[in-house]
Formats: sequence, C-alpha cells, structure tokens
Amino acid sequence: MAGSDYIDKMLVKFSAGDVWDLNFDGDWLQYYRASAMNGYMTLDDLLPKYAPDLLKAYQTSGALEAAKVNGKIVALPWTNIMTTRNFFQWRADLIDVDPNTVKTLEEVEKILYQLKQKYPDRYTVENANIEVFLTKNELISATHNFVFNPDDPSVTVSYRAEVPAYRERAKYAEKWQKDGLIWADVLVDQLDHNQLINQGRIITKWGTHEYSTDTRAWVEPSARWGFSSLYDDKKFALRTSLSNIVAIPRTAKNPERTLMWMNLVETSQKMFDLVMYGIEGKTYVKDTSKPNTVMYPAGMNDNNSNYMNWQGRWALFKPQFMRGDPLYREGFWQEEKDFALSNPNNIPSPLDGFSLNTDAIANELAQIQAIYDAAEKMLDVGLAGPSDAAIDKLIADLNRAGLQTVKAEYQKQVDAFIASKK
Repeated sequence: MAGSDYIDKMLVKFSAGDVWDLNFDGDWLQYYRASAMNGYMTLDDLLPKYAPDLLKAYQTSGALEAAKVNGKIVALPWTNIMTTRNFFQWRADLIDVDPNTVKTLEEVEKILYQLKQKYPDRYTVENANIEVFLTKNELISATHNFVFNPDDPSVTVSYRAEVPAYRERAKYAEKWQKDGLIWADVLVDQLDHNQLINQGRIITKWGTHEYSTDTRAWVEPSARWGFSSLYDDKKFALRTSLSNIVAIPRTAKNPERTLMWMNLVETSQKMFDLVMYGIEGKTYVKDTSKPNTVMYPAGMNDNNSNYMNWQGRWALFKPQFMRGDPLYREGFWQEEKDFALSNPNNIPSPLDGFSLNTDAIANELAQIQAIYDAAEKMLDVGLAGPSDAAIDKLIADLNRAGLQTVKAEYQKQVDAFIASKK
C-alpha cells in the first residue's frame, strides 16, 4: 500500500474481515479508529505465555498502559523514550546565532527577519507551527484537535480554534505571509519540502531533537543546522508509546507464532539484525571505523533497498540492539532518551492511552474535522485573510456542525478515563 492510502485501505480491510498476522499502526494513523471498530485482538492472556521477555520489557518501560482499550491490551508499542518538544532549526552556515539566545517565538522571529534580509531569494519558513504557540501558552495537545493545561488536575479540554494561542499563531502567520517570510504559493506548489531543505532553498525548519541532529543529504557541502529547543520552562508531553506500534488483527490465525516471533526480536541480536538490516555483505556492511554502525553496500541506498530506512520498522526498534546506520548515527537513540529525561518539564501526558469512543458523535466529529482542516491549512500559512475574522467564522461554523456536543462528550469520556486511573 502506498503511504497516502494506508489508513483508508487498512480500515477497509478491517471492515471486510480480511486475515493477516501483524500490521504497523500508531496514534497518527488508524489506531484509534481500528480500536473503535474492535479490529485488534486482545492479548492479555497470550502475551505472558508466548512473549514473556517482551512483556517484561513493557513492564519495565511502562509502555503497555497506553496500549490498552477498556483495560485490555490491544497493541504492542515500541519501548523507546523520547520527546517531540519543539525545536527551531536554522542554517548555521548562513547566520551566526548563539543557540542559548533562541528560546522564545520573539527570538525565533528575529532570526527569520535577519535571514529574509540576507537571503531574499530563498524560502525563509514554511508555516507558523501551532504546537510552538500551544507550548508557549502552557497547553498540551490531545486527540481530535483538543488541548488542555497540564497543571489542571481535572484535565478540562478546549478545542484548538477556541484558545488564545490559536489566534496568536494566526496573527504571526498573517504577518509572516505579508512580509514574505512564508512564500505566497506555499500551498499550491508541488515541491517536496524536504528536498527544498536539502537543496538549500528552505533555510529554517520547525523540528525536534531527533530531526535537528539526524543526517541530511545536503547539496551544499558547507550546509549545517543550528538548533535550539523552545520554551524549556514549559511542560511538554513525552512522546506516547502509541507513536509506533504493531498490532494483531482480531481475524489473525497465528497470534501465538506472531508473539513468539516478537519475543525473538526482543531477545536476539541476530533476529533484530535480520529484520532491520538484512544480510551482512548483501544488504549491509559494517563500518570499519565504527564497529556498531552499519552502512549500505556499494550501489545500494534508500531507493533500492528494503532495509534500514523502511517505514514501519519504528515499532520494532529495540534500544538494546540498535546500531548506527545511514540515518541515525551510533548512540543516537540513547541521546534521544537522555534528552527526553534531562528536563523535568518533559512529562507523561495524563491522557496517554485515552481513546475517544466516537459512536455517539461520529457525524458531528467528521463535520468539524473537515471544517477545521479546510480553515487550518490557510491560517497556518497566513492566507486566510484577516485572521481574527477568519477564526470567528471558523468557530461559528464549528458550532453549527456540533462542536459543543462533541466537546461535552469528549470531556465526559476524559473525566471517566482520569477517574479510572485513580
């Protein structure tokens, strides 16, 4: 399946009762909808019997709590610990900036205008990242575009479009579009933005610790990122273990064997290497200067190999076996964990594992999602016209489509979820 079709085709397979053994999923894919459809097998009885070492790893990491629906285990998450705390990245070879002076949006904006003045023919920034504005205003994202304050013990939710941070972001985007920091045809061009970065045409990026420090195929030999994490004094949710999971469909014929294989991946470096890197000498070679790093053999790369950078492998990452590779240098994932745990403001989300039952609000939820998506893509890049008027219209449209009904049901289920954890 093409990545662009994956969610829709998987949901069709669940509806049709198709049979397979294991699939990749995540909270950003079809996981919540598949779970609501009762698409995944419960594993509480099978996991301790057929994958005891994997279960022990989950018990150590605490990853399983988020992978439960109605108290039952329905997913097998990765065990990596990391955070997607907001970073700002800039071409450090083009402008000399002390990273310690880039911690707020005001400081980010200063760099953007300096870069625009020095390099007017390059693309300065691609959007005004809503997550940064939410963090600045002490809000954490939940599913379905809801947000909450992490210091609120009752976890009272609001819809993104209703909070002041949303208006603030829109005003910044409107200004950046007017001043040419965001290019005018950003929504209509068919260009791959990652390629534009590699080619040196986009010279800043909203990122994370992971993407600030990975390896890029820069066209300009001198190119390099400068980067800094933003609003370190604000609370930010650790990345959920549901970011990358594998799950066994309810129709599977071989769940016992699947779990035995998963246990082998957890315990065997040999099996892990076969899954991730393939066969030594054919699909990977060891870097003689870095004994725990593997590279592609001559003539092989991301485009003609099924190993090392294939999508979906993330759920099978095992920190104890990871090697450096062309994308992630040796020791990278330990650095990710260390960074995540270095700031006490990086916290587990109180809603990690919360799954909204949409049965009673499915129609309203679909309508408000469509309305929000259409408006958001314009507000994100400052092309919605006067932003206050655009947001007023958005909120009115959302309310007519049933936002308050959806919010009441969402809050009701959040209250029950929080109460169940006490």
